[in-house]
Amino acid sequence: LQIKVIHPKPLVVLKSRASHIKDKLVEMAYLNENIAGTSLAASYMSTRTDAGNFQPNVLMANICKHNVTRFPYEIARLAQDIAGGLMVTLPSDQDFENKVTGPLLQKYLRVSPKATVDNRRRILRLIENMTMGRNAVGYLTESMHGAGSPQAQRVMIQRLMELNDKQTYAKNLAGIQAD
Repeated sequence: LQIKVIHPKPLVVLKSRASHIKDKLVEMAYLNENIAGTSLAASYMSTRTDAGNFQPNVLMANICKHNVTRFPYEIARLAQDIAGGLMVTLPSDQDFENKVTGPLLQKYLRVSPKATVDNRRRILRLIENMTMGRNAVGYLTESMHGAGSPQAQRVMIQRLMELNDKQTYAKNLAGIQAD
């Protein structure tokens, strides 16, 4: 069995000069790629059944599912942190279209000559929608409950983690004589 994985995403260059923003973006990528990596590991470590299909590695599959119940919430929190308070206080489209308030909003919400206020609004609305709005149900709630109870995953991890073997390995590495 030979598996060749080609990463489908292009290289993204972090555009922010602020190190704390870069750090949060790196953390978001780490969490996301951790989920992808454990799903690939479950597939890579699969075993062929008598019927000819493949059964994913149950331990890695449960670790992946458990990560999915936790990591999207942290990714959402980091996105909200980067977005700042404007995400929840952003004026409505009517305010931006108003002849009096529209030009003022365009003036005071501009942060860079390269980024339009409209694009800034769009990304803030996207983050709001995915982390607090109607799409949060599909993203966050489905992440928590879509693969079964997190506690059931923990039970499976506990059953499959081979703790006695790991204790034996640790004792051997530490030079502790077997009991």
